[in-house]
Amino acid sequence: MSTKVGSKTRVYVAVAAFCVIVAVGLTLAVSSGSDEQDDTFLGKERISVGMHNDLPGISYEENYRRSGLDQLVFEQIKEGLGIKSASPSNVSSEGRFPALEKGEVDLVIAAFSITPERMKEIDFVGPYATTRQGFLVGPRSTVHELNDFKGKAVCSWEGTTSVATLQEFRREGIEIKELVDASDCIDALKRGEVQAVSTDQMILYGFARHYAKEGLRVVPDVTIGAPQHYGIGLPKGHRADCVELREFVKRYVESSDWINDVVTSLPDIPAQEPGWISDYKPSDESIDARSCRDKPSA
Repeated sequence: MSTKVGSKTRVYVAVAAFCVIVAVGLTLAVSSGSDEQDDTFLGKERISVGMHNDLPGISYEENYRRSGLDQLVFEQIKEGLGIKSASPSNVSSEGRFPALEKGEVDLVIAAFSITPERMKEIDFVGPYATTRQGFLVGPRSTVHELNDFKGKAVCSWEGTTSVATLQEFRREGIEIKELVDASDCIDALKRGEVQAVSTDQMILYGFARHYAKEGLRVVPDVTIGAPQHYGIGLPKGHRADCVELREFVKRYVESSDWINDVVTSLPDIPAQEPGWISDYKPSDESIDARSCRDKPSA
């Protein structure tokens, strides 16, 4: 009798041990799956990031090497979020929204201004920088204030908020010329076909430094329109990843890395604007108000 009971006991012990082993195995498998999920962003192990390649100081490509503030922001995000594989893909200003909407890119980091209209269609994280719209002129320009542009041709390009802002100043007698992209406007300025190029000052400072030998310069203290808030665009439907990116951007903007990246990419800003940090650096409140929302918060 005791022998039979012992046999059954051994069987029960063996079954229990087997169950423990299976449970441990399942736990490890689930944990392993969670770790793999943590390595993804937007549900992908590899993401494509839409970026400009023709804006010096912002996002520029030459001899297969990229530089500029947007490039540094891209590198900061990749490292900060532990994204294992991310590669840039060239987009134009006009093509930023369609590329994201069609799934051709997963993120857009391309001097992409956050607007209420765009927020209805895609999510933004940011701003990671704030700027205003200004004017770039040639070496012989006599422009010193906004009234000096009366009767003069000013160029901007497709797909930007800059053209709409210029339209509001037609009453000042400004002649607006809209071309395809930034390089077309710069070429038109150098040929004397227009007397100025108008867009965000961060972009203009990059052009001024790049074309310093040609004498192009930003008109000091002349800006128009509302502040432009540069954000990172991503498709809707990824709010958890959006919030994670938002919190990283807030930490980044508050760090010395942000200051160093701006100084490295656009040294003419601190050189010409002593109080530049307070003008170009977004607050946490500004980032929270525009990130991962369908419209800006009050």
